[in-house]
Amino acid sequence: MISGVIELLADNPILTLFLVIACGAAFGSIPFGPLRFGAAGALFIGLAFGALISPDPTTLTLYQNLGLGIFVYMVGLEAGESFFRDFRKHITLMAGAVLAVILAAVVALVVGSLFGIDRPTAVGVFSGALTSTPSLAIAQEQTGSDAPAVGYSLGYPVGVTVAIILVALTLTRNWPAKKDVDHTDERILRTVRILIDRDSVDIRSLEEEYGDQFVVSMVRHHGRSRVAEDADELTTLGKGDVVTVMATKAVTDDLVRSIGSQLSGPHLYRDPQILVGNFRVSNNNVAGNTIESLNLHDAFSARIIRIRRGDEILLANDDTHLAYGDIAEVVYPSKRRKQLSTFFGDSIQSFSELDWIAVAGGLAIGYALALVEIPLPGGFSFALGAAAGPLIAGLILGALQRTGRTAWQLPRTANVTLRQLGLMMFLAGVGIASGRAFSSTAFSWFGLTAIALAAIISLVGCGGFLLFCYLTGRSAARANGGASGLLGQPAVLQYALENSSDTRIMSGYTATFALILIVKIIIVPFMLM
Repeated sequence: MISGVIELLADNPILTLFLVIACGAAFGSIPFGPLRFGAAGALFIGLAFGALISPDPTTLTLYQNLGLGIFVYMVGLEAGESFFRDFRKHITLMAGAVLAVILAAVVALVVGSLFGIDRPTAVGVFSGALTSTPSLAIAQEQTGSDAPAVGYSLGYPVGVTVAIILVALTLTRNWPAKKDVDHTDERILRTVRILIDRDSVDIRSLEEEYGDQFVVSMVRHHGRSRVAEDADELTTLGKGDVVTVMATKAVTDDLVRSIGSQLSGPHLYRDPQILVGNFRVSNNNVAGNTIESLNLHDAFSARIIRIRRGDEILLANDDTHLAYGDIAEVVYPSKRRKQLSTFFGDSIQSFSELDWIAVAGGLAIGYALALVEIPLPGGFSFALGAAAGPLIAGLILGALQRTGRTAWQLPRTANVTLRQLGLMMFLAGVGIASGRAFSSTAFSWFGLTAIALAAIISLVGCGGFLLFCYLTGRSAARANGGASGLLGQPAVLQYALENSSDTRIMSGYTATFALILIVKIIIVPFMLM
C-alpha cells in the first residue's frame, strides 16, 4: 500500500505539491520556543517527501519559478515607493547592511573551503543562513545542482535561531544613539480644535516648520464652518477663528501655542452640516493617485485627513498615494456623502477583486526581464532569472504607483496572500526536488560542518551589522529592525516587535529589506565564479 501511495504522488506532482504545502503550513505553525518556521515549513516537509519520491523535475522547476516570481514581485510592489523615497535618508544604514552581507559572503567561501565544503553547497548555506530564498534560486539555476538547496535547508534554521538570539541579547540595550532619536510621537495622531488669538495666521510658515506632521481639516470663520481648502485660503484667518487640526503628538503642543489655545469638549466636529466619514478605496480611477491630484475640495468641498492601510495609520498629505483597500477618513459636507461614496468606490467586494492587469501584466514584465543576461568579468554572465526579474519589475511599478489607467499597487491583503502562496509553492518545490540529496548528507559529518558554517555566517552577517549600527550611533531598536530586514525574515521581525513597541524597528526593517534582497541575489553569481 505504501509503495502505491508513493507511486501515486510521484505521478501527480500537483497533488504532491499542495499536500506538501498543507503539511508544511501545519509544521511551520508549531512553536519551537520563540521560533516558528512559518513558510519554511514547506521546505522541510518537501525534503521529507522528496526523500521518498521523484516527481518530474521539469514540472517542479516550473512551479518553483512561478512561485518565486509571484513572491518577489509582490515584495517589490509593496517596497517600491519607500525603497526609492527613503534611499538617501537611510543611506548609512543601507551601506552597513551591504558591507555585512559582503563580509558574510567572503566568510562563507573562505571558511567553507577550510571546512572542506564544496562551493555550491557553501553558497546554499550562505543563502540559508541569511534566509534568502531568491539567492537559493539563482544558485540552483547557475549550478544545475541540488547542492545549494541542501546547504540552504541546513543553514536556514540555524540562521533564524542565531538571529533571534542576537535580537534577544541586544534589543533592550540602551547604547548611545546620538544620530537616532526616538520619533515614536510622530506615529501618534491627535485631533485638536484651536482658537486663534493672532491677528493673522500664516499656515505656509507652519508647514515649513512642522513639515508633513499636521493637516488642517476644518475652519470656523465669522461663525460659519467649512472644510479647509489649502494654505493660501487659511492665511485669511485671524483672531477669534477656530481651526480643527489632525497632527502628530510630536508637534501638537507647539502647533497650538504658535497660533492660539486649545478648545476642549466632547465633540470636535460640532457643525451638523460637516461630517467625518470613512470611505474604502475600490475605484480604479482613484487608486494610485496622490491626494493632491484628486482635487477633492474643488469637486466635493472635502478633505482627506488620514488613511488606514492594513494595520498602519497614515497622516494624509498632498503627496500621499492612495492604494486599493485603503480606508480614507474624510471631512465633508453632509450632502456630499453619496457622491463621495461613488467616487471612492467604497465597496469591499470591488477592491477584493484583483486587477489582473496589475498582477499578470507586471509578472509578464518581470519574467521578460528574467531573460536578460548580465555580463560579468572573465567572460561569465548570468540571467536575472525568476528571482531578480520580477523583483525589479515590482520595485519600479510599485514606485510609479500608476501608469495610465492601471494602478499597480494591490490591496494589502491580496498582496500578502499572493506573496505567501508564491513562497510556499517555491519552497515546497525546492524541498521535493532536493529531498534525496538532503537525506544522504544531513545526518553526517559533512552536515554538521555545514551547520557550523551557517552559524558563523549568521554571526558575521547579523552580528557585524549590529556592531556597525552601534559604532555609527544608531539605536538598538533600529539596528535590530535593520537586521531583520537584512535577513528578510518575518520570524525575527515578529520576535523583535513582540518584545518592543519602538517604531524604529519597522523603520529599520523597511530601510534594509528591499536593497539587501537585491544584493543577496546579485552577489551569488560572483560567489560561484
